[in-house]
Amino acid sequence: MDSIEKAIQAVLPQLDEAKLETLVNELVKVGVEGPDDLQFIQEDDIKHLLTPIQCRKIIHSLKVCNAGPSNPQLSPSSSEPLSVAYSSTCPISSISPISAWVNSFEVPWNKVRLTLRRAVDAGERPAPDDRRHLIKVTVDAMRERSLNPTRRECVVVAKAITQKYPNSFLDKNEEGELIGCGYFSIINQLKTRVEYLNRGNSLSRLRKHKRTQRDDEDGDDDQPAVATCARIDSYGCVRWQPADYPDGETSASLEEKKLEMIDIFSREGLKGAERGRVEDLMAITYAKQREYINAKPSPSILDVGKEWPFLFSQKFLLSHFTTLTNVELYTRLNEDMDKKGKRLLDFFSSQITKWRKEVRAVLKEAIKKDREGSDGLAAMLVMLAHFKEQEESIFLIADETTTPADAEAQLSLPVTPRIIMLGETILTAKKWMLSIEGKVVIPPGAHMADFTTALAALFACYYVFNLECQVEASTTLEFVQRFLVRINPDSNKCTAKEQMSKTTGRVVKRKTSYMNPHVISFIRDFTEFYLLTD
Repeated sequence: MDSIEKAIQAVLPQLDEAKLETLVNELVKVGVEGPDDLQFIQEDDIKHLLTPIQCRKIIHSLKVCNAGPSNPQLSPSSSEPLSVAYSSTCPISSISPISAWVNSFEVPWNKVRLTLRRAVDAGERPAPDDRRHLIKVTVDAMRERSLNPTRRECVVVAKAITQKYPNSFLDKNEEGELIGCGYFSIINQLKTRVEYLNRGNSLSRLRKHKRTQRDDEDGDDDQPAVATCARIDSYGCVRWQPADYPDGETSASLEEKKLEMIDIFSREGLKGAERGRVEDLMAITYAKQREYINAKPSPSILDVGKEWPFLFSQKFLLSHFTTLTNVELYTRLNEDMDKKGKRLLDFFSSQITKWRKEVRAVLKEAIKKDREGSDGLAAMLVMLAHFKEQEESIFLIADETTTPADAEAQLSLPVTPRIIMLGETILTAKKWMLSIEGKVVIPPGAHMADFTTALAALFACYYVFNLECQVEASTTLEFVQRFLVRINPDSNKCTAKEQMSKTTGRVVKRKTSYMNPHVISFIRDFTEFYLLTD
């Protein structure tokens, strides 16, 4: 049973222990005796235990994983063949083939530079140039076996590299926490090098079979097929939908408690959030709140506000987020926002000639001695410029006297969430509002005492209300998630298939990725920069 448990954890690492044990027991009941049997399970076998997306993920991934042996172990010897099956939690295309050669492929450690050997033997991060050298010699060796290795084959090799020298190559943040599957950046570097060497060479291209409707249905089960603000489930959450109500509670008793809160809100408004009774009621009705939010079809934000009005106080929005993700969002941002913001500004300013003129222009304002606003906010504006995203994709400017009614009438409030900055500029704003679906859901003065609280409320709403990140700010928001909030699942919250071209202004097909390579690459470069300079 341990081997079955490990196989499931590889695909759903955030599944809580109780649910994992229940799932394993259920699989044993239907005849699963080991990891190899998992390829035969069907959604009907487990749909009563998992969310729909979890079911599809586990079925899709475990069937793909059956391409090779499970539980691989790598010897420290440089001559050991890989013998690694795809068992990554990094999702990959379901239609790319995998060849037998990759299971006996040897990374050519004997051909790498001496400086790289010294670094990995000491368990240190190699210099960027040495890392690129490893990618080059590895891809050269791979192309001796196949001119155009597939992404799945790159996954096998990347996993072997990081398993052998985890301290040197795993994707980690400053705190040493794993980012996603841990080897997403190695996969990308390998595949990018393959594509670079094969540019213009039609003979080396792999012919893909024609996609059918069945492929489209099976291949992207965990990605919504809409380009608008879609509701998505369970991403990075530990209590997305509790299976049981609190002891002694029923659906009817929780409904009564909900009605009691609606009555309090009708008499006291958001001021009622300060009552201890409301705090108790919000805590005990958490499962009922999730049940309503996760319903199909998804309720509108307006409907959520009518049924659960106290979710739109920053106090209970952040409390719900903590229960949902097990992360104290405001505490984490408050501790790291300005500290990491200053380090980001130092990182950019110490290499100022390296950046595009648009980044340099924002950076110039951000590092002025008389600049208003926090280092964290200034750094966010620099990151938006660095990722080529517009400030209005997250922030909207309004006069400091603007009321919620004014904002809804005078501003073009989009469907996706925005922080409305009340002041002359983003940096000088002293009050904030939050809008979703064209409505102000958190007004100014609702205990949003600083920008950190406003950012926490913005970020929390994506999780609490199952909202997909807007395409136009997806890179910066994923950076906030992975770098500041430090939630690092193996996927992202923006799965739109189309986006507006940054050069032509036209709607174009969007290249989807389970993790944003620009974010992973930047965090790696930032971390390695300070490892070398601190």
